[in-house]
Amino acid sequence: KQWYQRRVVITAGGIPTVNFDLGAEKRVVPNAPLVGYDEDFSTIGMRSFDLVMRNMNRTGWGSRNQNILVKLTHVLHMSEMWDSVARSYKMIARLLDPQSDICACVTDVENNDVLNYLHFLAFKLRYPGITSGNETITARYLSKEGRAKRSMDEEYDYDYDFCWGDNSNIDYLRTPRPDFRKLDFDLGDLEILEDVAKVMTDGDEGTAAVLLDSADHWAWWRDMVKGLNMGEAGYYDIAVFMFCSLN
Repeated sequence: KQWYQRRVVITAGGIPTVNFDLGAEKRVVPNAPLVGYDEDFSTIGMRSFDLVMRNMNRTGWGSRNQNILVKLTHVLHMSEMWDSVARSYKMIARLLDPQSDICACVTDVENNDVLNYLHFLAFKLRYPGITSGNETITARYLSKEGRAKRSMDEEYDYDYDFCWGDNSNIDYLRTPRPDFRKLDFDLGDLEILEDVAKVMTDGDEGTAAVLLDSADHWAWWRDMVKGLNMGEAGYYDIAVFMFCSLN
């Protein structure tokens, strides 16, 4: 691992993550790869900006059907998040034993749903709207033509979480969480895509109803991004997972 401006940057094995190459057969890779920052830039902001701009014409890189402003907003927001995680990481590194029961639990990704969640997220990134429960959207992917295309025509965005709650059309008190046991993530995308659309329905129809294309619309996005603050407890949990996985 390396430290840069109080930010943890993973350069070694141990952190499974969604494959940035959305067209690759493997959805989840076991180790977070180097993303290719241009270190001629001295700030993480410019490194992140450059990374997105260099890949802006790659439709299968990172996400699909998002305009460039949304992609830039995402990487800059994540830079802020990693700053917060880094502060917790420094404290945890002084206090937590890598051989503790806590670390044994959080690194058991085969059984604690971490890998399942990453596969879930990979499907949302590869097929925006596949978990929406909107048959108009899912039918595009499940049709022969849609399976080949792997994309919607209009801009679409998605949450990085299950969406039960006030902003979902799913009654989360009556609807159980997805039963990952019904899905075999060792199979290829097209072999389980229909099952994914049924089992992992979370009501997420995205946020592209508010396109990020003007100062007025940025006001909505700014408030939304501010609302993504995970709080100290959330950053602490991420830091614990990273520390245990890397040590």
